[in-house]
Amino acid sequence: MATIVVGTDGSKGSEAALSEGFDLAKRLGAKVLVVAVAAHVSDVLGGSVYKDKVSEHLNRASAALEVAKTMAEEAGVEAEFEVFEGDAAEEIAMIAESRDADLVVVGTRGHGGIAGSLLGSVSADVVRRSKRPVVVVHEPS
Repeated sequence: MATIVVGTDGSKGSEAALSEGFDLAKRLGAKVLVVAVAAHVSDVLGGSVYKDKVSEHLNRASAALEVAKTMAEEAGVEAEFEVFEGDAAEEIAMIAESRDADLVVVGTRGHGGIAGSLLGSVSADVVRRSKRPVVVVHEPS
């Protein structure tokens, strides 16, 4: 059975990517692995400030997966859900490679820099890093 990896962060762009990923899964008879990546807090922060920041990122990732679970149920597709910590683009590309995914689907908000104005920094990085085909879904206007 084919596997589609979909990255989500709770944004409108990632919800569009989830919708597209679930639609593709239904048409292709594929299963979906939904991945939320909690940003790795690399700043040198002390004690509770650091723990609070990590907790905040993990809570956002978990909330994004809850939305994804509801969307998967409504779409009627087989899906798994996982949270990782690290650089979003790097983690999504590595997960797709390690799980032998057939396709990666990510959304974009179109923020940040020249590449970001066209794709979005995370989606552009996923395209650059991934050894799997990548579909980039733009945030609805």
